[in-house]
Amino acid sequence: MSQKKFKPMLSQYLQVGKKAAEVGGTLALKYFSKQAVKVFYKKDLSPVTQADKETEYAIRKVLKQHCRQHQICGEELEDWSIQQSEFRWWIDPIDGTRLFIRGIPFWGTLLGLEYQQEVVLGVIYHPALNLMIWATKDQGCFVNGKRTRVSSIRKIEKGTLGYGSIRLFKTSIQARLVKLVSHVYDERGFGDCLAQSFVIQGNMEAVIEPVVKPYDVAAVKICVEESGGKFTDWNGKPTIYSGHALSSNGWVHQQILNGLRGSSPNA
Repeated sequence: MSQKKFKPMLSQYLQVGKKAAEVGGTLALKYFSKQAVKVFYKKDLSPVTQADKETEYAIRKVLKQHCRQHQICGEELEDWSIQQSEFRWWIDPIDGTRLFIRGIPFWGTLLGLEYQQEVVLGVIYHPALNLMIWATKDQGCFVNGKRTRVSSIRKIEKGTLGYGSIRLFKTSIQARLVKLVSHVYDERGFGDCLAQSFVIQGNMEAVIEPVVKPYDVAAVKICVEESGGKFTDWNGKPTIYSGHALSSNGWVHQQILNGLRGSSPNA
């Protein structure tokens, strides 16, 4: 597809993605406000609620209405639409379900769109915080309509590092993480999409995620990149499929990777 045709189409899909995120996130917020949602557990013992499922269903309905020829993949429901397409949507209806269950407003709704296996569009919506972030390929990243950039801090000694639940890190990596955080100015032990949003807005320098699926990070990847940052797996590959991820402002990226590999951050 030519760039001349692709950009207007991408702009159209962005509007669809924002609408879907808003519809789904608003529904999830109604459950969140009640503070009495029933919790179920998946085979891997991770929690899921009726709000997760209904939110994803609502998002899928919007996408199917406007993007009938797209593949739609999500965390909670089986794939919809055609299985082979140049376009693939990734949905995480409530990223941070454990926080959602406990009444902590740091969860969010995520939508990412791949075109020919490259993420070209992402929406991160935090309904409880009235915060929406979106980005499209080569068009920048925006927070509630205002363009945003990652921070310009160049050394982790002056930066803030976030990471997902430490129990999800392998024992050997836990030791490296402890050593790594001894080098940073500050560290915060929560991951999920809000920590990623802090990197995107320049409030934190990096976030390490030990266990992720494509629906967790598709939207994150494009938003981080379009805000001037860098997104890779722990091997330095810019992919959403490795099962682990590192988002950063770019400047501190190699330092974090060094620490995860057991080397000195400044090696």
